[in-house]
Amino acid sequence: MNKHDPQIYGYHAVQCHMCKGTKLNQVLDLGHQPHSDDFVEPERLDEVEHFFPLRLMSCSDCGLLQIDYFVNPKILYQTNYVYESSITKTGVSHYMNMSKSIAKRFGYVNGSRAVDIGSNVGVLLQSFKDSGYEVVGVDPAEVPAQKAIDSGIPTVIDFFNYDVAESIVTDYGPAKVITGTNVFAHLHDLESAMKGVKVLLDTDGVFVIEAPYALSLVEQLEYDTIYHQHIGYLSVLPMQKYFEQFDMELFDVEFMSIHGGSIRYFVSHKGVRSVMPAVNEYIEKEKDFGLYDMDCLRKFEHDVIKHRAKLVSLLQNLIAEGKTVAGISAPAKGNTLLNFCGIDAYMLPFTTERSQFKQGKYTPGTHIPILNDEELLKRQPDYALILAWNFADEIMKNLDEYSKKGGKFIIPIPEPLIK
Repeated sequence: MNKHDPQIYGYHAVQCHMCKGTKLNQVLDLGHQPHSDDFVEPERLDEVEHFFPLRLMSCSDCGLLQIDYFVNPKILYQTNYVYESSITKTGVSHYMNMSKSIAKRFGYVNGSRAVDIGSNVGVLLQSFKDSGYEVVGVDPAEVPAQKAIDSGIPTVIDFFNYDVAESIVTDYGPAKVITGTNVFAHLHDLESAMKGVKVLLDTDGVFVIEAPYALSLVEQLEYDTIYHQHIGYLSVLPMQKYFEQFDMELFDVEFMSIHGGSIRYFVSHKGVRSVMPAVNEYIEKEKDFGLYDMDCLRKFEHDVIKHRAKLVSLLQNLIAEGKTVAGISAPAKGNTLLNFCGIDAYMLPFTTERSQFKQGKYTPGTHIPILNDEELLKRQPDYALILAWNFADEIMKNLDEYSKKGGKFIIPIPEPLIK
């Protein structure tokens, strides 16, 4: 077996993931990075760890931001995948509000089918179920999918594609609602998935996608959200163009504050629903900002490099002053930040986590021990770097005792901030 076989580890993409254009311009090189969700067990610390190129590119044809090295999805989602969508109250509340909003807006009858792509532990589908929907999840990661099944959410353990969609139609019937939260940009076989959505979606059904907004990524320096699970970084213009290929239509968009700024995209079969003004308003906003202009994107690259220098300097100065620093949380985005900035166990002797799947393991690449949140209170470091900055408010509230004892938080994005 050739360890460099692209069928095993991945491959270099030479075209746009959406429009298939071949004019990809490099925006940002984050170096070679490990799989950001492959948390390392103690017995694997001395084993070879695989690193993959991580570069952000811009498509000259449709404007999509994407990476240009695609890691084998079996590595990303079926080997030690430990993300849980139910780990924060903020996230759970967001999904509950999303299901209620969709149910209220579209008014489908009781018993209508809702299918969630990348359903994880079933948080969103549970909320749909509570609203009277019949539900089905699809997720390739066995651990969270099995957790959903155990809690009463029927789940297909597989990658969503045309064949899986056809089997759901055969077994359950068409779906009035198909959702994909923080997953559309993860799909490797996007064309097969879209054909699957088209065959699964009922005539008057809606496909609702939610994903971090590329404009927010650039504007707020959210470069740590770039990692190998995220193939594309979505914005309205390329999404509008993409759905036209499948005789489908982007008819509305809404901005959501979660994850540092996300967009909710509403898609239907073409001509079924009126296109709302927000679609073109956001496209104009993106153009005015310069999201599709390489001069704007080069400035983003420059600002990211400056940000790394600021954050590393801050930590080094604190350590030189004799201060103790630790991390809080161990999200995938945090591992991009740690590896790009060269922050290792010398700067952060440990980080803490609520997720039991991650406790007792080490961060990929940097090998920082991951402990229970209670250890932060026991050890009381002077400063704590919040790697899951998108949930900073909830984290600081949960760890109020730490700050009352004199501990200070560092929020790294968009600028290093001590609170």
